[in-house]
Amino acid sequence: MRPPCNPFRYVSRLWRLGLALMMLSGLALAASPRLSTSDPATVTWQGDIEPLFDRECVKCHGPIKQKGGLDLSRFQSAVTGGQSGPAIVPGSPEASLVYRYLKKDSDPHMPPKKQLETREMATIARWIAHLSLGDPEGEPEPSPPSHPSSGTPREALPDTVSGRPVHQVIDYLIREEWNQRKLVPTSLSDDRTFVRRVYLDLNGRPPSVEEANHFLYSGDSAKRSRLIQRLTRSPDYARHMAGIFDLLLLGRKGTTEQDQRHQHGWMSFLNRAFAKNRPWNEVIYEIILARQPRDHPSDPTAGALWFLYEHKNNHQSIAESIAPMVFGTQIKCAQCHDHPLAHEIKQSHYWGLVAAFNRSKNVTTKAGLGVAESAIGGFVNFANLQQESQPARLVFLNGKSIKEKRPQPGEEEQDSPEAYHVVPPEKDQEPSLAAIPRFSRREGFAQAVTRDNPLLAKAFVNHVWALLLGRGLVHPVDEINSKHPASHPELLDWLANAFVDSQYDMRALIEAIAQCQAYQLTAAPDATHIEHPDAFAYALEKPLTAETLMRLLITATGHSPEEYRRHFPEKAKGLRASITTQFPDLLPVTYQATLQQAMFLTNSPEIDHLLTPRVGNVIDRLLQIKDRDQRIRETFLALLGRHPDATELDYIRAFLNDRKDHPLRGQKQFMWSLLATPEFQLNR
Repeated sequence: MRPPCNPFRYVSRLWRLGLALMMLSGLALAASPRLSTSDPATVTWQGDIEPLFDRECVKCHGPIKQKGGLDLSRFQSAVTGGQSGPAIVPGSPEASLVYRYLKKDSDPHMPPKKQLETREMATIARWIAHLSLGDPEGEPEPSPPSHPSSGTPREALPDTVSGRPVHQVIDYLIREEWNQRKLVPTSLSDDRTFVRRVYLDLNGRPPSVEEANHFLYSGDSAKRSRLIQRLTRSPDYARHMAGIFDLLLLGRKGTTEQDQRHQHGWMSFLNRAFAKNRPWNEVIYEIILARQPRDHPSDPTAGALWFLYEHKNNHQSIAESIAPMVFGTQIKCAQCHDHPLAHEIKQSHYWGLVAAFNRSKNVTTKAGLGVAESAIGGFVNFANLQQESQPARLVFLNGKSIKEKRPQPGEEEQDSPEAYHVVPPEKDQEPSLAAIPRFSRREGFAQAVTRDNPLLAKAFVNHVWALLLGRGLVHPVDEINSKHPASHPELLDWLANAFVDSQYDMRALIEAIAQCQAYQLTAAPDATHIEHPDAFAYALEKPLTAETLMRLLITATGHSPEEYRRHFPEKAKGLRASITTQFPDLLPVTYQATLQQAMFLTNSPEIDHLLTPRVGNVIDRLLQIKDRDQRIRETFLALLGRHPDATELDYIRAFLNDRKDHPLRGQKQFMWSLLATPEFQLNR
C-alpha cells in the first residue's frame, strides 16, 4: 500500500523547504553504496575487498605508486605482498600484514590518519579467514572488454526461450539471476503507475488526463505493449531521445552552446535519427566523419559535424567525449599512464584516439561551417610516467588499429592536391568545402568502431538499460571495463548481439526493454531488495532529468511548453537556466542532493509564475470547481496522475478549510506542496 503523503497540515515555504530537504537527503542515502554484510561465503575480492582497497589504499599502493613495493589493486599482487613480505596470509587475518596495519593503534597504521569502520574491518577479516591457497575465489583478472565474449549463443538458451521475442529472453535471464540470489521480485506496477512511468521515460512528459484515462479504461490485454509502440512513434519520443543523447555525447553546457546546437542543426540531426529510427552505427559513423552535407538541409547527415565543431579543435576533449559511446568506457585516466585499475586500457589507446582527430580543424566555408582534415601532420609523441617518449599510433581499445605511413626522422612531409578528394584552398582564400584527404584518419576510425565492434553495441544497450531502469547492467554506465563487471554479463552480451543482428535498431531495443518484467515492477522494495539494486528485482526510483522536470512542471500546471516559451520568453529562459543549473546530472553514479536544489523547488519565482491563474491553465480551472473534495481529487489527478487516499483527503480538507477566506492562496500552496513531493519529481 502506498504511504500517504501526510504533508498538508503545515503548508508554507518553510514546510516546503523542509520537505524537499528530507526528500533530497533520502534520495542521497538510498543511492549510497553499501558494503556487503552478508554470509562470509559471499564476501568476495571483486565485490567487497577490491572496492574497499581502491577507495582507501590504492592511491599509495597501486599501479602508479607502490609504497613499500605493495600493490593492492590486484588480487595476486595483494597476496604476494611487498618488501615486508606477504600482505595476505589465506586463512589467518592476524598473520596478514594488511589486516594488522589496518587495526586501531597499529604502528605503522593504514590508512594514515584514518581508521576503517568496524564493519569494514570485519569484512576484510572474514574474507581472509575464508580464503585458502589456490582459492578460485581469488578471481584473476577478468577478460578485457577489448576482446568481449560473443555473448550467450542462441543455441545455449533453453528451447522454451530460444527464438522468442527479445523481451521474453530478457525476462528469462533476469529471472535466472533472481533465482540464483534467492530474490522474489516485487509485484507488477498498476496501470496508473505504469502509464506515468512509460510516458516520462519514452516521451519526456506525463500523460494528459485524457491519455491516461484512455489507457486505464482500455480492456485490451496487450495495451501496455501497444502503448509502448505508439509512444516510440510519436514526435515527443524523437525530441526526448535527441535531448538525452545530446547530453550523453556533448554534455550539458551553457545557454549559448545549447542554442547553437539548435541553430547549427545538431539537434535536428539527432531528432531525425530517432524519428526515422536510423541504425545507431550509421549515426555514430556520421558524427565521427563530420562531413559537410551536399544537399543541405534535406541530407540526413546535416548537423552531424557539430559534435566535432563544438569542441573547438580540442582533440583530447573529442577523444574523451566519444570514447564512452564507441567503447563504453571513460578513458581520461589513461592520459598520463595506463589506466590504474582497468588494466586493459592503455595510455597508447588514449593517444591513439586523440591522433584519430588531431588532423582536424574547424573552418568556415562558402557552404557553411565545416571540419577540415589534413592529409599530413598529426604525428605526436607522448611520455609515460618514466618519461619515456612513445609515438601516438592509431591503435584503439577494441583491438583495432589503422596502418599509416609515418615520416622518417628528419623527413619533411609534402602536402599536395593529389592527396585530397576535396583540396584545401590556397592561403588566405575561403574554401568552397572543408578539405577531405584520400587517406582520412577520421574515416578509418569511424569504420573501426562501427563495424565489427561489440563495444559499440554494448555501450548503447547499457545506456538504454540505465535510462529505463535507473541503473546500467554495468554501473557506472560509462565504465564497461574489467574494473566494473556487469551484473548480468550473459544478458548484456545477448542484448548487444541482438542489437547488432537487428541492424542496430534503436526503437526495437527500447521497446523490448520497456516490455520486460523488470521494467514494469513496483518501487516497493523490502530490505532484501535494497541490498541488491543491481538485481532489478524492484523498480529503482529515477530522479528526472532537468529537461523532463522542466517539461513536467510546465505541462502539469496546464501550459504548452512551446506556447509558454512564446508568451513568456524570459520566464521560460529563467526556468530553463535555473533547472539545468540545479539539476545538471544525467545518470549520476550516486545521486547527491543539494540545499540549492531544495531552495529552488520551494522558493522559485519561476514555479510561482506557473501557479499564477491564467485563462485555461490548471489552477484557473481548479478554482472554478466549487465542490472542495472534487477539486482536491482533480488536483491530484492533474499533478500526480492519481486520486488522494483517505488520509491525504482528510489533511487537505482541513488545510483548505483553514484558508477558506483565501481560496487562491490555499489552492496555490496546496499545488506547490504536491510539486515539492518525491512522487512528483521521481519516475517510480
